[in-house]
Amino acid sequence: MVKTFLVNVLPVIIAVIAIAVPTWLGVRQTRISRHANNIQAMINLLAEFRSAGFHDQHDYVCARLQQEHAADGGVRGLPYDAKAAFCNVVYYYQSLANLTVFKIVDEEIFLPLLRYRIVSVWQAARPYVERERELRGSDGSYLSAFEELARRTGDLPHNLQDRIADSRSGRQWWTRRRWGRSRRTA
Repeated sequence: MVKTFLVNVLPVIIAVIAIAVPTWLGVRQTRISRHANNIQAMINLLAEFRSAGFHDQHDYVCARLQQEHAADGGVRGLPYDAKAAFCNVVYYYQSLANLTVFKIVDEEIFLPLLRYRIVSVWQAARPYVERERELRGSDGSYLSAFEELARRTGDLPHNLQDRIADSRSGRQWWTRRRWGRSRRTA
């Protein structure tokens, strides 16, 4: 009886393993290739941070732009130097937002790294963006990808301690965000 059972079940187990292993390897290879694409995009995007000029413009947009220039004229009403700083910094994050929207890069990699910068730039740029939308009289799509990126970024844990606590409780921040629950309870 046991021999018959083994003769019947053993080939099924081998067949399942023969299907499961290549499937697992294929999924793993797909994940690795996605991360390879993310690495190149991350290198290209983060290369800007090597520039002292970008840091100066970032600091200007976040700390001094609203103090020195009213948002009444929107982006188009800014003087040349202020507009150049605004465009370089804000459109940098708009580019990142577009890459995440089209899933060219994985936002789970970028958003935790750039969280503070994204939120602070959006807070500084928001009055100018809203006024520019009014002046354009359009459907409000001007820099909407960046606005959505800032909103999604605000939903992330605020610091490393939150992420450590989540991982200790078995919940990764992206799991909670994506599915709203831990994988253990799924």
